[in-house]
Amino acid sequence: MPKGEKQQVRVIVATLKPGETTPFHSHRFPVTVYVLEGTFTLEIEGRAPITAKGGQAIVEPPHVRMTGYNRGTDAMRVVIFYVSDPDTPFLDVARH
Repeated sequence: MPKGEKQQVRVIVATLKPGETTPFHSHRFPVTVYVLEGTFTLEIEGRAPITAKGGQAIVEPPHVRMTGYNRGTDAMRVVIFYVSDPDTPFLDVARH
């Protein structure tokens, strides 16, 4: 978790169309993904994929490489919540 004197709570809404994916990336702080609709699949390097459907949440751990997918046939919408030090980028693009 952030250790600075100030922290920011950030909330992002994202939509992935069927077949779309996020870039291969990591986060500096834990990120909670709440699925509003559709199905979200998270692939964390070295672990089995995790799937969450509408009404479910996944916590993405910090400092691990991952990517997210919409493997369904309908649009997928998520709300992303996280706490970070001010001006910290949401993600760091990882190299394969």
